[in-house]
Amino acid sequence: MKDEKSDPYAQTLMFYGLGVLFSFIITLFRGGFHYQVSLEQMPLFLLLTIFATAAPVLVFKAAKVLEASESSIILSSQRLWLVLGAFIFLKEPFSVLKLIGTAIIILGISIAQWKKGKFVINQAFCFLVIAALCYAICDVISFNILRTFDVISFNIYFGILTLLALLIIRPGTIQKLSFYLKPAYALNIFIVSINDTTATLLQFFAYQIGRNASQIAPIMATNTIITVLLGILILKETANMRNKIVGAVTVVLGVLLVL
Repeated sequence: MKDEKSDPYAQTLMFYGLGVLFSFIITLFRGGFHYQVSLEQMPLFLLLTIFATAAPVLVFKAAKVLEASESSIILSSQRLWLVLGAFIFLKEPFSVLKLIGTAIIILGISIAQWKKGKFVINQAFCFLVIAALCYAICDVISFNILRTFDVISFNIYFGILTLLALLIIRPGTIQKLSFYLKPAYALNIFIVSINDTTATLLQFFAYQIGRNASQIAPIMATNTIITVLLGILILKETANMRNKIVGAVTVVLGVLLVL
């Protein structure tokens, strides 16, 4: 996304398109695609499409400005909204420790955003906070549907509906896909899409087994510290490094309270 010719909408289109293809290939080895969607589930799928379309576009827009490590820490606020959603909408048992843990995660985010005696709140920061809320809503809706739906088939529906929404909103996005056909960019977006699809499927399977979104959400926040470290080592994102590391470690400490 740092390249001037990159486009958040085109990247989202490629991202979901490859994810759908990967998921469909998996269904060939797992008994095929499940077509049936009940009338009760249709409104949930439509609502899911709205938030699933907005979230990655906002993230990719922010990626043009913010560092990967900083973005990851801000997006961790998603875990707080998901824990609250699990208590309220998924009717999971209330836990004070889980709330304290998620509050500590937010503290870690605040530490990472503290620069030169003040919080840096810009447009990119706002994009990511909204994206985090959208992702949390997506997860709550997804977990609700997945109580009675096949995981991989659901992920295909999820991706196709998002692709259609993007094409309806911005049909001209197709013309910008050629940028991602260049070998270097094609490889990057392929790796990102396959990794994210795998992670999403594993998270959905975890929910079907444990039915405990309020525990899954904070545990998933451990990717924050990994992203921060990789951002420093690979992308050379050394600015505000002390706060990033302290913030990331604080996030992980919050996770430990919900285990």
